[in-house]
Amino acid sequence: MDGLRIGFPGGEAEAVRGVSFELAAGEAFALVGESGAGKSLTARALLGMVPREATVRGRVLLDGGPVTPADLGRRIAWIPQDAMSALSPVHRVENQLAFSIRSVTRTGRREARSAARRALAAVGLGPEAAGAYPHALSGGMRQRAVIAMALVNGPALVVADEPTTALDPERQEAVLTLLRERCAAAGATLLLVSHDLPAVRRHADRVAVMYAGRITELGSAEQVLERPVAPYTRGLLASLPRTGLPRRARLPVLAGAPPAPGAGGAGCGFAPRCPGADDLCRRAEPTLRTVDARAVACHHPSEEATA
Repeated sequence: MDGLRIGFPGGEAEAVRGVSFELAAGEAFALVGESGAGKSLTARALLGMVPREATVRGRVLLDGGPVTPADLGRRIAWIPQDAMSALSPVHRVENQLAFSIRSVTRTGRREARSAARRALAAVGLGPEAAGAYPHALSGGMRQRAVIAMALVNGPALVVADEPTTALDPERQEAVLTLLRERCAAAGATLLLVSHDLPAVRRHADRVAVMYAGRITELGSAEQVLERPVAPYTRGLLASLPRTGLPRRARLPVLAGAPPAPGAGGAGCGFAPRCPGADDLCRRAEPTLRTVDARAVACHHPSEEATA
């Protein structure tokens, strides 16, 4: 992705502003940030699923070539937040996977059904679940079925947009672990959109932190989430609950609120909320530059360890 910009009619500024990153084969890459940061819109640009009224500029390439609608379901797979939105309520689970296989290959019905059952078995779903309708499965089982469907045709890239939002914490961890393991086994690159920083720390190789439509910090998950240098990243991490705090102690919070998507304004988008902002921050928008082996868009980056 090179210089991605996405704007909407009536917006003062673009909702996604000059986002660039490369994905390595087989890696797990996460986009994180508050709601409205532009992370889901950025991911949807990879899928060609931005709203029709949007104006899209920049380049989105897969293996050096442009992404086309025909790539979705073949070279690129999508895992949405709610598994029920990806599964037909009137078809058995194995039949849906078999149809997905036959939509991109010339596989016969019986062979496609066998392949579907193997794909479901790989995510821990046996014949009983395979032959069931989605409503008969638990939320975790449905999400496993969606993972199997995403991987059944051997995509190069899997885009997972908040794939565990509807699950309880225990099932969230199990599904993310399974997703990472199955992508790694298939040699597929995983792009994970998430607001769950601890989960990203456990499951991602690299992470990009987005704010107001731009990347504010990008590097290895260990670097960015253990030793952040951007004030916004530090603020996000400081606000996370953690053990060892005194009883009734209040967690630090980021003052103010993020700008509305597409809102304009001069200078750094985070300046109104940043305790270290000065006249330069309010006047000039920072560009990404290399600091301590990661990219950061901040005029005054400062490393500060995170508990």
